[in-house]
Amino acid sequence: MSRNTPKFGFISKRNQSVNFDLETQVERFLQRKRIEKRSPRTVSAYEQVLSQFRKWYDVQKDAELNTDTFRSYIHYLTFEKTRWDDHPTSPNGKLGLSPRTVNNAIRNMKIFFNHLVNERIITRSPMEPIGYQTEEKETFEVFNDENVLKLLNAPNRRVYTGRRDYCMMLVLCDGGLRLKEMTNLRLSDIDFRLRQITIRAEIAKTNTLRIVPISQRTVRELEKLIEYMDVGEDDYLWLTQFGEKYFGDTFAKMLKLYAKRAGVTGVRVSPHTFRHYFAVKFLRGGGDPMALARILGHTSLNMTQVYVKFTEQIYANSTIKLHQ
Repeated sequence: MSRNTPKFGFISKRNQSVNFDLETQVERFLQRKRIEKRSPRTVSAYEQVLSQFRKWYDVQKDAELNTDTFRSYIHYLTFEKTRWDDHPTSPNGKLGLSPRTVNNAIRNMKIFFNHLVNERIITRSPMEPIGYQTEEKETFEVFNDENVLKLLNAPNRRVYTGRRDYCMMLVLCDGGLRLKEMTNLRLSDIDFRLRQITIRAEIAKTNTLRIVPISQRTVRELEKLIEYMDVGEDDYLWLTQFGEKYFGDTFAKMLKLYAKRAGVTGVRVSPHTFRHYFAVKFLRGGGDPMALARILGHTSLNMTQVYVKFTEQIYANSTIKLHQ
């Protein structure tokens, strides 16, 4: 079988070879998910997982696309793949993905091949015998107050870009927004009188509108930031110095530069670490877990309970100051 063609063969239970065009079937699968109104994020996750597998498979020599090959791929993800190597700002050189990440890849690939079975493109999924990995107890890294104060003091607030990054960190401390939600905010999403941010359904991960409260300090700083800008209600809140949309990857990269400048070490510096920081601070301040779930946009209490347990176990004998 030529390596220049995207046609692959499976051996069915009757030992018959069934060929199909992988590229075509992937596109049909993604289109079906769009028609089923799956979220853009979900469709993108399917596309990323299948694209990563295809990239790995294209460099294998004389490998049949069968269960053994998929086991080899799972081995590669588990022990050989460099973490974050496909992310422009976060490669760290560590080999092997977490069980949770590997399981996400397995799950999405199973869904794709089950789709092919249902469409009668193949008679049996080569992913069927592949089991999931045992996941370790849910854990995460969280900033302490000193980390956050150092990061907040790192940007040069005398210039627009520094004040913008400072305000973004304040918003993350106040409400633990997801990065894509924050970078897609428009000026009209900020209610300065009620001190709250509206996360529109179309930018929320869960496709559900929610309201996030912010502090008076953050309101004041946002008002100062907007004085630098020539924008209307429908414009993005976060812009580059050239008036273009400020993307999350660039902000994440800037956070790492601020961390280096401020000497923040021993914890992963990322926008999502601010989300963890907010959740733990909220609970330590007496916040209700149900309220936390609503603010963070959780569709179930599973992740919220992780924060509750983390806060009880790790911070049982410590004191952390509330963000003012």
